Amino acid sequence: MSITINWDNTDNKDFLKTLLRDVFDSTKREALVEYPNFVNDISVQDYYERRGRKAGLKGMSQLTDGQEIPLTDIPDPSTKDWAQVRYGLGFKITSGMKKFNRIGLMKDLTADLSKVMREEKDIIVNRLFNYATATTYATGFDGLALASNSHTCLDEDGTTYNNYGNAALGVSALQAAYIYFRTLVDDQGRAMVLNPDILMVNPQLEFTAIELLQSSDKPHEESNTINAIKSKGLTYKVNTRLTSSTSWAVLAKNSKPYDLFVFTSQEPDLVIKDAADTSRSTVVTSESWFTCGFGDPRAFYLGNS
Repeated sequence: MSITINWDNTDNKDFLKTLLRDVFDSTKREALVEYPNFVNDISVQDYYERRGRKAGLKGMSQLTDGQEIPLTDIPDPSTKDWAQVRYGLGFKITSGMKKFNRIGLMKDLTADLSKVMREEKDIIVNRLFNYATATTYATGFDGLALASNSHTCLDEDGTTYNNYGNAALGVSALQAAYIYFRTLVDDQGRAMVLNPDILMVNPQLEFTAIELLQSSDKPHEESNTINAIKSKGLTYKVNTRLTSSTSWAVLAKNSKPYDLFVFTSQEPDLVIKDAADTSRSTVVTSESWFTCGFGDPRAFYLGNS
């Protein structure tokens, strides 16, 4: 559908005459893009990315003098693919609408197209968090959702780990998240300690996060107990795209094992060209290519969804 002169259906076609003092447009603003705070944005060139998962050696054995040193097996490796997804949006504006509108509609819509494409990427990437307990949009190496109480390791003992607290944000829940990272295991079931650095919260939990992280004494208690959480150096970041008012998570984002990502082969572009017919209309389009997901979720802990 084209944007024509008929788009202006006001009584006297006000937008086509120099008589308006100004035009209010709440959508004319900077793009809100927050996903780089919570996932790793990786530039790629290929249509799909294949990643592998493996584990190293298991423990040693006690031997007697002269006994042969046993040779150990290591778990079989596995791979998973993430294919690029194409996204696009555009508009068509007629010659008359470009010529007679007095509000710079062509310029405004072009800027808005760029904003919408960037924000839509933010919304899509945040499906990782808004559907963290479901396999609707993403699964990891073990075929499970981002947050699960039965994530599997590769060791022969069938070790599992639980990165879903399923509790409201509070002192005990946040302490449980710290204990999770302190007692985490790797794919051979061995202890691996990670240091969480980000508390991600829904906007409605921002003040709760401030109280938990910045109070000198233990929050919500009438006692002289120090706030031990404050000493851990955790910082909070609000994620506007979280749709649940109770949603929060703790991330060890600066750790090497943090494995939530966006593979981007093309950021949104802008192509402006004449229509293929003789109408002298102008077509403006934007295209981007990316995919998001995770492989190993153990550096992510979902407090509540």
